[in-house]
Amino acid sequence: MPEDIVILKFGGSVITDKKSEIPKVNHKALDRICNILKDKERNMIIVHGAGSYGHPIAKRYALAEGLDGSQEQKKAIKETRKQVHELNQLLCGRLQESGIKTKSVIPSQSMKTRGSREIENFPISEFDKSLKEGIIPITFGDVTEDLIQGINILSGDVIMMELARIYEPRLTVFVMDYPGVMKGRPEDEKSEIIPLVDSETRESIKKYYGEERITDVTGGLVGKLECAARIAEHSQCWITNLDHLEDCICGDFYGSRVIP
Repeated sequence: MPEDIVILKFGGSVITDKKSEIPKVNHKALDRICNILKDKERNMIIVHGAGSYGHPIAKRYALAEGLDGSQEQKKAIKETRKQVHELNQLLCGRLQESGIKTKSVIPSQSMKTRGSREIENFPISEFDKSLKEGIIPITFGDVTEDLIQGINILSGDVIMMELARIYEPRLTVFVMDYPGVMKGRPEDEKSEIIPLVDSETRESIKKYYGEERITDVTGGLVGKLECAARIAEHSQCWITNLDHLEDCICGDFYGSRVIP
């Protein structure tokens, strides 16, 4: 098994136009990812979000709330899975065109959940096999069978938590559309990066955003930071953007470090 594993999570807001109501990939971002990774070591696992590939439908049909028995929701489950798998294939295909061998790991085919934060029968062997062969396993947030409520949204962030627990990677990076966790509104030009996100900082952010502002079906920034704090128990954990990803991989960190 390779040592010094790196786990990267590309947010849906990075690789898609997350504000779009229809699936819309960010081709420039995929090209940049390929350019950054093509000369790097292959001891890496990639997780990605869904963005406009799945989020609008998942929210409209309340997939995170479980099965409601309607035919409309059954169709929505099928369509959401189709869309997130399509995005996964786009990313895998683009990386392979750049000479990077990848293997898709599809959560809805190999994982079940028990609530939103607990994964049953995690397919460790699929990841192990790829890593041993120098292939990058790529997985993603998906609609999975849930042992409590029938179905659930298994977020990429929760998958990251499980991967960090299993592999204890040297580095875990959340790649977002901002260079870190920001003070105030991220879109404000005067907003500054919070260099270290500890438990006190997370509590302040939670109060600032409030439950009514969390509209992302996978929990938004508050949920992401909770996952990142758990990951930080097993790995050095950073939040940054594509501009600084290569530097972070090489040890020249820029962004927000999350600690337990």
